Amino acid sequence: MNRRLSLILLLLLLTACVEEVRLPIRQVQPRLVVEGLITDEAPPYPVKLTLSGTYASGSAFPEELIINGAVVTITDNTDQAVTLEQDPLQPSYYWVRDPAFRGKPGRHYTLKVLLPDGTVYVSTPELLAPVAPMDKIDATFRQGMGSLGQPDSYNILIDTKDPATPGDYYRWSTYSYVPRWASFDPQHPPITPFGSPCSTCSCWVPYYSQLTNVLSDALINGNRISGRSVFNSPVYAIGKQYVEVRQYSLTRSAFQYWTHFEEQRIRTGSLFDPQPASIEGNIHQQGDSTVLALGYFGASAVSRQRLIIPGDTINYNKFLNRLNKAFIPPGNCQSNFSQFQLGPPVGW
Repeated sequence: MNRRLSLILLLLLLTACVEEVRLPIRQVQPRLVVEGLITDEAPPYPVKLTLSGTYASGSAFPEELIINGAVVTITDNTDQAVTLEQDPLQPSYYWVRDPAFRGKPGRHYTLKVLLPDGTVYVSTPELLAPVAPMDKIDATFRQGMGSLGQPDSYNILIDTKDPATPGDYYRWSTYSYVPRWASFDPQHPPITPFGSPCSTCSCWVPYYSQLTNVLSDALINGNRISGRSVFNSPVYAIGKQYVEVRQYSLTRSAFQYWTHFEEQRIRTGSLFDPQPASIEGNIHQQGDSTVLALGYFGASAVSRQRLIIPGDTINYNKFLNRLNKAFIPPGNCQSNFSQFQLGPPVGW
């Protein structure tokens, strides 16, 4: 009888109502957020200006957080300057479009933002350091666990040679155009009396790496960087993949910024994680360096390489049978994939 009573009490506890607790949202003063980069490649260069605040993923960016009507300039240490043009369709973006203003290694670049209320923010002068060229880009196939929603992938690897001079810092940015299918795979379309059942059920979709893949040469100065993994390009369908890797130079302060950014991004939220905090960038209010903006204005040289992965070593039917068509959603490309295009990228 005691065991039965204990079991009943346990069931009552497990099925008891849980009262929702609504914690108050901390109200903080909105802060300027700056995202910008100038390179040694030809313009345009974008600078994005917003305010910090509440933003729901998947919703339109709140209009009250867009900075409209700012005056934005970039100046180098030889007194060459350019005024950025505000994008009429995306007003949070300001662009360098003057082809005569191009980043040059060895120069320092400063961003200045005059807000509509008269407040001025400036960045610390940022050195545009040279970058070593990439020697090679390669890919190795990795089989994922499709039953757990994990696709196969190509691990993108690069080789480069670090210069003998100490104090070099790198960041890698990668994107790939990946084939996707919707409704059916191209070799097994449904039979219809009207010809092709769907003209937009096969397409290419871009996928992007994290921006925080960085490296210091403190432990490898002057040596080769071999087989550095910079991206895992997902395999959702059989076909060619088009991959581009960009290798950027960084200053020490930019390296530290992206390192701290990555540390916060990968936190698991456990009790042992440090409390999140605003990451200090290199932009502050003119006349008061203690008033900081969020984000970073950087200057980088760029080395880039492209790779076409044939995809012809993957057995078509085994691929479909193993994954049980897990990555073929109903509908068409337009209803499933943002930024899709019906053909492969041009110019590869």
